[in-house]
Amino acid sequence: MPDVSKIEDLLRGLENGTYHTLGLSLGSKKVTSPGLQIAKKETQPSPTLFAPPDLPHEATYTIISLDPDAPFISWNALSPIAHWIQTGFKIDQQHQRELKSDERPIAPWAAAGPPPLAAPHRYVFLLYHQNTESAIPPDLKEKEFSITQRMRFDLDAMVNQLQLGDLVAVNYFVSN
Repeated sequence: MPDVSKIEDLLRGLENGTYHTLGLSLGSKKVTSPGLQIAKKETQPSPTLFAPPDLPHEATYTIISLDPDAPFISWNALSPIAHWIQTGFKIDQQHQRELKSDERPIAPWAAAGPPPLAAPHRYVFLLYHQNTESAIPPDLKEKEFSITQRMRFDLDAMVNQLQLGDLVAVNYFVSN
């Protein structure tokens, strides 16, 4: 079973300044501080990402978004759930350092979906440096990423499979 404690460590790293804060917005909602509450219905549009000021603009990045609280915070047997895996992001200098990708997502954005009566879930966004010499494995490029592949998602295995570099920025919002 994947270990969600690593995600907790990453969030602590965001809080203590180990990681940069990733710029994040969903429609008109901007996550200006980590942990902003956003209504579930407002999480439908694909997120827009913005690079922190000191990330190199010539580099390529990958985003992995996870929910470590599924189905319930007190019983997270399905966690983490992958909500988005997208490679090939580049910084667009013309648009406030917006991160844009023309590549097909490995797992398209799945909006927030905690069950009724659940406490708010955290939706964590992890931005990794993407090594230019690494190639996306064909089985990830060509097949639809299923719901069962999203559940109990092994973050470390995906980072290794994609041969990603360092984690460079983190952010999250909460929703129920």
